[in-house]
Amino acid sequence: MSDTLAPPALQPSRSSASGSRLLAHCCVSVTVLIEHRDTLGRPLPEGTQVELCDISRRSYTARIDADGVSRHEGVTPGKVAWQLLGCEGRHLVDVDDEPCDPRLAAAAPPECVVAADETTLRAIYLPPPILVNLREDVGAASPVLLSDEQLEQLRLAGNNATLFLHGYNVPYGGYRHFANWEQRDDVTERPLLVPSGSARIATVRQETEGVSILVSSQTRGNHYAPSYQANPDQREAFLNGSAAHNWCLHMEYRLNSAAGMTDDDWRPYTRIVGVAWSGDTGAVDFFQAELNAMAAGRRLVALLSQLHEAGIAINVISHSLGARVILTALNILGEQGRYQVLDNLYLWQPAVADNALVNDPTQDSHPLGMGVFPDAHKAVRKAVVLLSQEDGILGPPPEGTRSFWQQVAEKVNPAMRGMRWALETFGADDWLDELIGTAGGAYGKKWWVFPSGLSTPIAQYYDDKAPADTVRPPVAHQPPVGPDPYGRERAARGWQAFREQAIQEARDALASGDVLPTYHLLAPLAHHAVITEARAAQYVDSLQALVARHWRAGKMPRAALGHVGFEEVGKENPLIERKLGNKTFDFVDQTLWLFDHSGMRIPSEEVFEKSYKEGIYDRIKESSRFGRYE
Repeated sequence: MSDTLAPPALQPSRSSASGSRLLAHCCVSVTVLIEHRDTLGRPLPEGTQVELCDISRRSYTARIDADGVSRHEGVTPGKVAWQLLGCEGRHLVDVDDEPCDPRLAAAAPPECVVAADETTLRAIYLPPPILVNLREDVGAASPVLLSDEQLEQLRLAGNNATLFLHGYNVPYGGYRHFANWEQRDDVTERPLLVPSGSARIATVRQETEGVSILVSSQTRGNHYAPSYQANPDQREAFLNGSAAHNWCLHMEYRLNSAAGMTDDDWRPYTRIVGVAWSGDTGAVDFFQAELNAMAAGRRLVALLSQLHEAGIAINVISHSLGARVILTALNILGEQGRYQVLDNLYLWQPAVADNALVNDPTQDSHPLGMGVFPDAHKAVRKAVVLLSQEDGILGPPPEGTRSFWQQVAEKVNPAMRGMRWALETFGADDWLDELIGTAGGAYGKKWWVFPSGLSTPIAQYYDDKAPADTVRPPVAHQPPVGPDPYGRERAARGWQAFREQAIQEARDALASGDVLPTYHLLAPLAHHAVITEARAAQYVDSLQALVARHWRAGKMPRAALGHVGFEEVGKENPLIERKLGNKTFDFVDQTLWLFDHSGMRIPSEEVFEKSYKEGIYDRIKESSRFGRYE
């Protein structure tokens, strides 16, 4: 094993409480006091168990008291090592002012020498991660808010919060374990002391460069997993959690690295606020995913309000369809007259229309009025779009780049070596979406009938809501019968009843006095805080016209904002033109260095430098802050 991976032997003060100095052989036993605090100066939770191992391989378990101290008596003088039990996310980063790598400390805690009759060690840990779950499948009816402890954590860590919202087809997932020391196949000198608390849940990104990890089939969960030693990206993705958790760990680590943190010293490490939402509706059900995004956006309003009212600066980074989540929340805040709630908004390859931020609803090309967020611009000081025309999901690549079949071959060949494992481990956003979207972009086909022969996602959603006679028109060869042979009168009555129900839903919501009511029939308009009766009636008219065209939208969606940026919209809309002029709206064209939809999760050096550092962090510090970094 290389010297950089070997756990350091730390030498704490050997002074006793009385100030005298004692040699190790003078002591039969030692009392070890460990002061446990996080990087923000807070004592770790009272009652947390701490297991200490001494040179004789005995274990001494003690609980942390109200002052953050655990007391271990009767310890044999010499080397000791310890680890927390059941306190996930508090990863060790410093012992007696000596920084240590939390990823290595998890597998093999640093060994310290204790010799005096009473030795005090000072341990510093990272604060816990913050992950907000806006998913509908958790069954939480109340708004999702941060706890007082989490708000205090953000205040102490620079009084700012950076939120990250993942994109389409990302399940909730979970954290992985740190790799056990015994699983490292290039270890030449194992540590002497490894407490049983080692290798617990990893809430930071695990390093893989220079370290080969042996993962048994039992650990993998099935025998389809390929060799991680052959593909560093796969190994890194596997080690660092799955789905939404994986995205958050990677984004958090890269943002800290962009801010200047190095792997030699993790003490400045800042936690972001991860936001999970129900985007995993299936690889082709984009319409339902859009509805879920807006439902999550309504719930997100409460969290943004909480942070803003607490005086905590807010920066938000969204990826792909996560843009619809945050734009829904901002549109509602703007409608409510709550301005400049966010310092910075970063829309990374946003899967929304290129004119989503215009202030003119008449420019909405969506058949049901879901395309623009006319008041969203009011609630943010600065918005930056990170776009790439090489994004095969959001649109066709520029002329002269790789052909469709070349891109399919690149996806299919490695996929055949572990298709089932890849889908279960990484999610469709990393593999299947790229394959489907290569033929000119999946985003541009979101209103298509796909697969062939099935009704559109819009029709499927309204199948039990719109009048049945209009959802399923009469078969062409069916002979006319009865006094209403073509069902026109039945359809008219059905639409009138449906119209009345929708208007009544809007009326009831207004009468409730709720500033953010829940809608059912009018869910596609959830990016509005409160829906008026007039807007409800207009919506039903639009739906009726869509059904009359047999659910065909009549026109293609506008280009995705994450594929083309503001270029065309700036010519059409004075607001966009003005904001581009004064740089309150800006963009980063990543076409030359970002070549796929999820390429930022495990970035190249160029993506890291130009997107994370120059595109995001350098801009954050112009008008806001990320953690306590200067």
